[in-house]
Amino acid sequence: MKIIPFQLNSELVLKSISNPALKSKTPVYGAVPGEMIIIEEPLFSLNERFAGLPDGFTCAYLHGNHLYKFKSKFKKRLFKNVVGICYPCEMESVQIRSSTRIAVDIHTEVFLGTGDGTISCIMEDISEGGCRLKLPKLIARQTGSKLHLKFTLPDDQQFDNVECAVMNLKTVYDEKATVVGVSFSGPSVAVAKIQKFCKLSTFYLGGHGSQQ
Repeated sequence: MKIIPFQLNSELVLKSISNPALKSKTPVYGAVPGEMIIIEEPLFSLNERFAGLPDGFTCAYLHGNHLYKFKSKFKKRLFKNVVGICYPCEMESVQIRSSTRIAVDIHTEVFLGTGDGTISCIMEDISEGGCRLKLPKLIARQTGSKLHLKFTLPDDQQFDNVECAVMNLKTVYDEKATVVGVSFSGPSVAVAKIQKFCKLSTFYLGGHGSQQ
């Protein structure tokens, strides 16, 4: 039997098999290989109880650069909001490539740190290393120039001051717009959260990425 390297308070993502729109994240409190995984009872929706999903659910667990995917189902209630789910007999381990770009459409505030001040724009894609922004005006920046971003990811994580460096810039004259590719440089806690989001996004959000 293969063992999944669960860590205390790490995150497990679950998605209903019968209704993929029902998905949730929950912390892992422990695991007994071959028996059960102990988690906080996830809340899928106000009218759908976790134990009432007869077809079970698919799970995703991220450890390092590997995503473990498996099927499970409710096993028993252990405490008030702590439950056990079945430990999988089979699982799939996928190595996550950091070059995957995820298409998004995120309203973003860009602070340029110059006379241009703050510009509202659209983030068109995001990856573990950076993102692509479309600014509704013509700007000029050198490679390596610093920008600061404020945005909210589709999973509702908010970022107020992500520091970035300009990697490339393309002027779209007919639209009077500028497309800027940036790399994330800090803070480290924010970058780590973005990286985790990117690794889990295909499973949790049903998104699709493209390789650079």
